[in-house]
Amino acid sequence: PKNYKSKLLKPHLKMTGAGLRGGNITLDKIITPTDVSGRQTKIVCTLGPACWNVKGPNQLEELIDAGLSVARFNFSHGDHEAHKACLDRLREAAANKGKHVAVMLDTKGPEIRSGFFADPSKKLELTKGETLILT
Repeated sequence: PKNYKSKLLKPHLKMTGAGLRGGNITLDKIITPTDVSGRQTKIVCTLGPACWNVKGPNQLEELIDAGLSVARFNFSHGDHEAHKACLDRLREAAANKGKHVAVMLDTKGPEIRSGFFADPSKKLELTKGETLILT
C-alpha cells in the first residue's frame, strides 16, 4: 500500500492485522505449552544407550513428553537381550505417560559372518571373480 513506507517511518504508529507477518504472535502464545495430541506428524527417535532409562534427564518419559511417537531400534548394534530390556523400559515409560508409542525394528541387511580360523595359517586368499561355495 501507498502508506506502508510512511508507517515504517513513524515508529509510534502500530501496525497489526493480516498485513503484518506474525502480527498475531504474543509472548503468551510462545511460552504456553503446545498440545501435540492432535498432530499427524510422527517423530521417530533412534533409541541408544544414552536414552535407555525410564526416568531422568533426557530419558524415555521426557522423549515421550517432547513428542516421540515412533521408537527405532537399530539391530545392527547390540544384542537381542539388550533390545528386549530397552523395549520393556519403553513400554513402562509409555504406560506411565498413558501414551502409545510405535516400535520400528531396523534389522541388519544380508551379511556373512565366517568367524575366526582356528589355525590362522590356513586363511583363504580370494580372487576377484572366483566362485566360492559355502556349505
